[in-house]
This record gives sequence, structure tokens and C-alpha cells, in this order.
Amino acid sequence: MIKIHPIVKDIVLGEIEALFALTNGYMNMSSYAHHIRPVVETRAKKQVTITSLVVSLSRLRKEFKKEKPLIHKVSIKNITTKLPLTEISYENTNKFIQELESLHKNISITQEDFFTITIGTTEVDIICSSNLENKILKHFKMKPKFINHNFAAIGVSYGPEVFSTPNVFFSLLSITARAHINIEELVSTPTELIFIVAEKDFGKIVALFSELHREVNNKK
Repeated sequence: MIKIHPIVKDIVLGEIEALFALTNGYMNMSSYAHHIRPVVETRAKKQVTITSLVVSLSRLRKEFKKEKPLIHKVSIKNITTKLPLTEISYENTNKFIQELESLHKNISITQEDFFTITIGTTEVDIICSSNLENKILKHFKMKPKFINHNFAAIGVSYGPEVFSTPNVFFSLLSITARAHINIEELVSTPTELIFIVAEKDFGKIVALFSELHREVNNKK
């Protein structure tokens, strides 16, 4: 006989909003039970009652309380921003790599500029301050695959204590996911995670991380 509890757990773990609501104690379990019942019945190959699903959700919440939280408040030390940004993508070829080697000689990049390059297996992606766009296009002789404009970078920095903390990226990304913000790219260093978003989402994501920064630091 197929038990429903593992099925309910699998469903909750696959829905970040449900997981967050359950672990933080504001889920309407009866309403959510109605929502997932068709899926549970399909997987269990039998009819289930709303009561049994609510009992399973209650049990699941107690289980999660005993574990380290999947989502936690990340102690943000600083928030930085850069805009406007441009994304330029090229085919990854030997010719491109050769020209890449001399890029720093021909283009002056200051501390005030934003510049990151990702070399994939088939393409190379450059995200830079928009004032560098023409210089980069002039340096590389080949035609780019595409050029996208109107991006912004929001950098979230934290201390080295996060090295031993699981799910830091997941916790920060859950904030943007719940706000339905599309993350165009992610760039990371040991103590900083940079979100590349459309300029239209810039104000929203800055407000979200600023609120987290205030909330965490007010508790200290």
C-alpha cells in the first residue's frame, strides 16, 4: 500500500511558497490540502480525505522544525548597485579567446565600472557597464550572437561565516522568487552574490534586500 505522507512531503518540497508557509506557520493547511488532493490521489492510486492530508501536513511541519531550516535570514553586511548594464554574447571560438587575451590592454576598466565574463562550452557572455559596450564591440572583430540592454546589478555581501552555512544562495533567491522577479544572471565571489536583473525590477529587489538587511541587523 502506498503511503500518502512521503507523497505530501515530496509535493511540499517541490513548491517553495508552500514550504516557506508551512515552516513559518502561516499555511492554511485545509486550503492547501484541497489544492494537493488530486495530485496525491493520482500518485497514491487511491482516494484520500482532507483530514488525512491536514494530519500529514501537521506532522511534516513538526519534522521540519527538528531540522536545520532550508530557508533562513542571511546576515547582509552591504548592498551595492550598478546600472545601466549591457549583456553581449559571443560564440566561444579559438579566435575569440585569442582576442580576449588582449582585452585588458585595449579597454580601461575602472573600479566604478561593472564587468564580468563567463566562458561557457559554446558561448561567452559579457555583462558590463553600458559605457563600455562600444569599446568591447570594437575590440572583438566578430559579430556578437546577441546584445541586450537595460540591466542592473545588485550586489549582496556577507561575512565569511556563510562558508559553513548551507542554502545561503537558496535563501536569497527565495526572496526574489516570492516577489516574482526574474533573475537574468548570477555572479558570485566568496563573500558576495550579485543579481543581474532588468532595470524595471531594480527598485523592487533593492527594497527587498534592504528590508532583510534592516531586519537582521536590528536583531543584533
